[in-house]
Amino acid sequence: MSPRADRPITVTRTVYRRRRRVKAVVAITVVAAAVGATGYGAWQFIEENEYLLDERCSVTVGEVEHRLTPAQAYSAAHLAAAAAERDLPVQAATDAIAISLQETSLDNRADPVEEDTEDVEDGSGDAESGEDAEAAEDQAPASPVLFADGGPQWDAVNATSSTPTTAEDFYARLIDSRDGEGEGDLEWSPDLGLEEVAEALGRPQNPTFYPQHEELARAFARPLTGLQPMVMTCQLSQIEVPGPDAEGLQNELERSLSGMLGADAAAVEGTGESAVVRVSVSDVDDEAGATESGSAEDADAAEDDAEAAATEHTEPEWLVAQWAVASAETYGVQSVHAGAYEWHRDSGQWERVETVSDDAVVIGFSRR
Repeated sequence: MSPRADRPITVTRTVYRRRRRVKAVVAITVVAAAVGATGYGAWQFIEENEYLLDERCSVTVGEVEHRLTPAQAYSAAHLAAAAAERDLPVQAATDAIAISLQETSLDNRADPVEEDTEDVEDGSGDAESGEDAEAAEDQAPASPVLFADGGPQWDAVNATSSTPTTAEDFYARLIDSRDGEGEGDLEWSPDLGLEEVAEALGRPQNPTFYPQHEELARAFARPLTGLQPMVMTCQLSQIEVPGPDAEGLQNELERSLSGMLGADAAAVEGTGESAVVRVSVSDVDDEAGATESGSAEDADAAEDDAEAAATEHTEPEWLVAQWAVASAETYGVQSVHAGAYEWHRDSGQWERVETVSDDAVVIGFSRR
């Protein structure tokens, strides 16, 4: 064995310090990586769970919370507004929502409007481009396609082809049936069960399928027709919020509720995120909108005008307010102010505020 192999290994003070510094750097690096990973993981968790995994619109009845997706709630709001616009009983909106849940899951089946851009590409037809755009707009469906149709044959052997149907078509058929002009033997009335309603309106599926949706449909129909204030709310994400579309919201309100609210009830103030849509409800007739008859006991208990006292009517500010909440995901709505209450997208709740707005609903697009 060589003398060098027996020589003891010594560590100088310089080497020792160098090793300590290396260990310290490694330890700091590990800690920093752990903190960074934890922070990134927390950020990811917050981002992915900020209402994103549980986006919903809900109505609580007693101890039961009824839920729809934001897209379904938007469709339900359209059907409820259409019933109120026609001064129909709230049960008509309930029947429409329940039937749509069965036939299309409240999913809009309308085809998107395809714009003809051939003339623009080849540089011709500039003078006609405006007319073409107006024609395309006129060809767009007047309302979402939320129903199937095809006749009352629903069994697998004799089933007819299903044809999409708009809300306008559905309510036209319901009104015809109510007035004794329908094709079925039964006449529609608010007292019919959903199985009988399906038969009276000639729905394309087995009539026994429809009643399963009635409880959920009724829970949303009452607030969305303005018969119950503040009971419907939506929990929505602030991630990838659609751009503010005040004009689009105004146009839909005017198209859907002009008969009840008036043609000029909705006005846009400002632009972009600073815009608000102010919807006046001061000129709405007291008996306009959806109705719900009370019980015979309620009518007997009223001293004067028992029949009128037993009938509830739409509260127009709450019809508009809860319609706006249901439309928040579509138009980028951030706040809705009605009466002494305000809904905010951040909280997803109705909160009492100091400013009271009795004659108008104010819909905002700026995050507080």
